[in-house]
Amino acid sequence: MSWEGIIRTVLLLLLISAISMPVYAADNGDNSDDVDVVVEFFYEIGCKKCEKMRPIVWDVASEHNLSVVEYEITDRSGFEIMDRYGIMVVPAVVISGQVTPYSDYNGNHTLLMDLLDRDIQNIPAMRNQTQTGNQTDPTNQTNQTGQADQPGQISQTEAHQPLIKLSVPTVFVAGLVAGFNPCLLAILAFIASITLSGVERGRSGSRRMFRLVVVFCTGIFITYLVAGFGLLQAIGHTEGTRETIENILIAIIILLGIWHIYDAYHVKKYDRSSFKTSGSTMRFIEDLIKKESLVAIFVLGVLFSLVKAPCVGALYLTILNMLIREGGAYSMLYLSVYNVGVVFPVLVLGLAMTLGMQPESVNRYKDEHRSSIRFVTGVMLLAIAVLMKTGVV
Repeated sequence: MSWEGIIRTVLLLLLISAISMPVYAADNGDNSDDVDVVVEFFYEIGCKKCEKMRPIVWDVASEHNLSVVEYEITDRSGFEIMDRYGIMVVPAVVISGQVTPYSDYNGNHTLLMDLLDRDIQNIPAMRNQTQTGNQTDPTNQTNQTGQADQPGQISQTEAHQPLIKLSVPTVFVAGLVAGFNPCLLAILAFIASITLSGVERGRSGSRRMFRLVVVFCTGIFITYLVAGFGLLQAIGHTEGTRETIENILIAIIILLGIWHIYDAYHVKKYDRSSFKTSGSTMRFIEDLIKKESLVAIFVLGVLFSLVKAPCVGALYLTILNMLIREGGAYSMLYLSVYNVGVVFPVLVLGLAMTLGMQPESVNRYKDEHRSSIRFVTGVMLLAIAVLMKTGVV
């Protein structure tokens, strides 16, 4: 064949291809809408719920010939996308802007498959809304069909919400409960009495005392914040440890609950606490306070957080366990709010003593109510441990 013949043949093939491409595209126009549809799965390393839900998400996507994109929320890009959708808890699935949170199915595999199938079937309707100007906002609060709930109608998300869930007010109240305990009240009165004993009570002495209380609270705040965030980070980046740590925390909470109840009995019978600090430790603390060094008082706050962890940190373990279980994206916020709640009563009482309240009043209140405080705290811890084990919280 001559070169002219080869050129004619190539040109003819190109012409045929150009003519056939629009026809092929037209024939496949019905499926073109699904090409850019992906199933987005948000998870966290070590999350047991995520591991159980992952194969179901992949199976449903495979049935509909859709691809799955996974986002790990401790990764910055994954967290940003998760935040854009308004997701706070993993696992979560997003299909064409429609979010299916864990609370919609609470581990029910069949219900999850039905919800995902429904979202996929609703894709054409949602795209029609987009074309008519009703673009779906991934962060709006509509139900999974893309339509707002009718008056009096309970959405599936509302129907399946856990009985107790993390929120800023809940965490703050837990911190307040932890802050009103005999250990913190005793050390506060001790700081005040030592600070004010060497000088006449006046504006300068009261101000100095309040400054020391603020620094002491800062030491407590930073210690618990760093310890809690470090634990969450370690668990979040280690496969297979979440369930083990969760069970360990529940066991510790049970032991602390029993200890608090026993201490209530011990205080009633012997008029002294089993949490009592040794005399040498108290002398060391007294020496630190007398120095009136801000660094020394800060160190005292750190040491108090560690030494008195069974006294103050029991409810903190509860919050940590809930954060581990839910895989929340705002762990740092919740930890900070809890710690603010812990130190808030101490700061308020410190301010009251600055304005004239006697440290002896705090001591008297502590002595009169420490047994009942211990007992109520112990019962609360045992109840929380049971609720955690049964999945209520």
